[in-house]
Amino acid sequence: MRWLPSVATVLVVAAAAWLVWPNGRPMPEVTFNLLDGRKIFSSELRGKSVLVNFWSVSCETCLNDMPQLTRLQDDMRDQGLVVIGVAVPHDPPPAVISAVEKLKPGFPIALDVHGEVSAAFGGIKVTPTNFLVDPDGNISFSERGPIYEPRIRATLLTFLK
Repeated sequence: MRWLPSVATVLVVAAAAWLVWPNGRPMPEVTFNLLDGRKIFSSELRGKSVLVNFWSVSCETCLNDMPQLTRLQDDMRDQGLVVIGVAVPHDPPPAVISAVEKLKPGFPIALDVHGEVSAAFGGIKVTPTNFLVDPDGNISFSERGPIYEPRIRATLLTFLK
């Protein structure tokens, strides 16, 4: 049992390094076609922290995450956070529009009708899938499943210079 504190220390250091170590993969060059007709080009997002959330109207977890994503956007806007929701290609636009009108997320929603954005991010197979991009344009981490707000907030704090 003498080795238990050493193992715990190694795990803590590894977890901390994993949180702050960039994986070096740049955010792909994409165009987010927003529901309101605007376009956001990934190149315009340099210098900001970006959370890209792939979601589906048929995913209850995705819909439940929207208030947390709105809160993150509101709370961390001054630190440069931009949240962009991307409706996956298999969702018909009228269903996406209806869900957005009902839920009123506080962040822009993009349609990915032809799957180009999903493909650029490696082919999204599961929703929700989230990507956190640092201000230098590198994907800091990605995860599938419900949003874990404390980890995102902690990672965003590492981006502040």
